[in-house]
This record gives sequence, C-alpha cells and structure tokens, in this order.
Amino acid sequence: MAALQNFNPGTVVEWKLERSPGIPEYIFRYVFWASKPAIDGFVYCRLVISIDGTHIYRKYDIKLLIAIVVDANGQIFPPVFAICANESQETWTLFLNHLKEHVIK
Repeated sequence: MAALQNFNPGTVVEWKLERSPGIPEYIFRYVFWASKPAIDGFVYCRLVISIDGTHIYRKYDIKLLIAIVVDANGQIFPPVFAICANESQETWTLFLNHLKEHVIK
C-alpha cells in the first residue's frame, strides 16, 4: 500500500489493526483504499453506487468489499476497495464512511 501511495500521490489508504492482550503483534482487521485517479474520475460517474462483498478463499479467509459506479461512457468504474477479516456491520459502516469521506465528499 505504501508503494501505491508513493506512485499515486493523493491515494487514500485507511488501516484498522488491533492488538490483543499478550500478543506483541497487531492483528489485521480492515484496509480501505481509493486511488487518486479513481477519486478524481468519480465526479464524472452516474449517481447510483452499487456495493457488494465477496469471500476470498485461499490461504487467508478474507472478504473483499467493493463499490461500483457507471461512468459517463457506460462502463463499469470501481473507485474504492476494502479487504476485511470478517464481513460485519462494523466493517460495512467503516467502508461506507470512508467512501463518503474520501470519494463522495
């Protein structure tokens, strides 16, 4: 994510890490990102936003949250993504709040 921010200035990345008692490492809970070109391009899209989540099964059991809009050319445009450890009301609330704060404004 640091490389994404370094090569795309203005890219937004929001992390949520937790620390459990007795464990020195942080535990991943959530990451949200929106690249600067996607944030800038959002203003030219239609006003309907579709959101969805999907399970990713492999080494880690994580969820991918995504928002999709349709651009002025009628093409699918994904402005934001999030990966979370579990799909819950808390992670959806974080996702929608970050979408509103960083993209919709």
